[in-house]
Amino acid sequence: MLEKSDTSVGEVLSLFNETGLDVGLLVPTPTGLKKSIMDATATFRDFLVDADIHDFSRQEQGQDNKVVVPARMIFANGSKSTKVSLYRPNTKKGDPRVCVYGLKAHAEPYNLLAMFTWDGLLHVVNCSDPAVLWSIKNPDTPLGAIALAARPGLSPEAGELLELLRDIGARGWIPTMRPGDTGIGMTLETLLGIEANSSKLPDFKGIEIKAKRAGRKRKNRVNLFSQVPNWKISPLGSNKALLDAHGYEVAGRRQLYCTISGKMPNPNGFVLSVDGDKDWLRQNHAEAEKVTRMVIWEMSKLRERLTSKHRQTFWVSAETRGTGPTEAFHYVQVEHTRAPRVRNFEALVEAGVITLDYTLYEKGGRVGDHGYLFKVNPKDFNALFPPSEFHGLVA
Repeated sequence: MLEKSDTSVGEVLSLFNETGLDVGLLVPTPTGLKKSIMDATATFRDFLVDADIHDFSRQEQGQDNKVVVPARMIFANGSKSTKVSLYRPNTKKGDPRVCVYGLKAHAEPYNLLAMFTWDGLLHVVNCSDPAVLWSIKNPDTPLGAIALAARPGLSPEAGELLELLRDIGARGWIPTMRPGDTGIGMTLETLLGIEANSSKLPDFKGIEIKAKRAGRKRKNRVNLFSQVPNWKISPLGSNKALLDAHGYEVAGRRQLYCTISGKMPNPNGFVLSVDGDKDWLRQNHAEAEKVTRMVIWEMSKLRERLTSKHRQTFWVSAETRGTGPTEAFHYVQVEHTRAPRVRNFEALVEAGVITLDYTLYEKGGRVGDHGYLFKVNPKDFNALFPPSEFHGLVA
């Protein structure tokens, strides 16, 4: 349902990510708002469990098993007490439901609602009201005051590493310990006491360290990771079957290059859909009123790939002088990027913010690919990752 939101999901998650507040998102339909009932999506159910509010999987069906929790509805310049009921009806297999008391007076259909916990209380924010949403930047407002108090600081491990790097920065110019492009990283590893022959990326108490020469920027286009589908459970069964069914000829070569979103079908008719019950991501084919299931990824595998690919990282920048064996480094700045908020991944796929690229081709009778690429636009990067923090190493 997030794909129907009248407000940018990426923009909202970026704003909350800056604060460290973990949010669950809902979008009421016209019928749902009229009846004050919303579906508790898989990602929202996960939010409730992580926030230690409610676990629908342990709840019996029926009104007698309804759980009502106290809450506050936040406005631009105030707030009021309310309640949120969580239950599973006797009909429709007991699909989880959410009701925010009094919501009809403060929301319209397809508004984007965010919920978070603070001081043990559930808070409800209508992010489609610009005055409410942007009050998060003003510490004199209810939302802004919470946001300011919730901002994360450096962990003890990050603080320790930063002090070590500042000691290295204070030493000024340091001759390279290995000529060539890898010298900057190898020299820093050695100074930090990390074994030079390690086959892994440098690591300090769970923090990944990468050194780079100042002035070299990362590419604007963000490729999050590549992950092959689970062909064993996919209806099409193989990349060849996918290419045979939907590929096209270009200069005598059969191929399938396209971008797929959860927002709407692409020109090929491909669309992404999160199956919360099975914890799968499906790529379906939509044509007229007919939807055909084609390819499946296990969401657990996608979450694992995202987490392993993007850990908490210190990007250490150094000024350089000289070349080759005479090159020297002055380590001057750290950019600290934090691990992604993994649950946001599913919400961003549903909303069409994170997309999937197919890169299939046939060569010499064999089907190959350049990856099944999950990507996000640079402007939405902070919806998944907390904003970078920069720290100088030189007084």
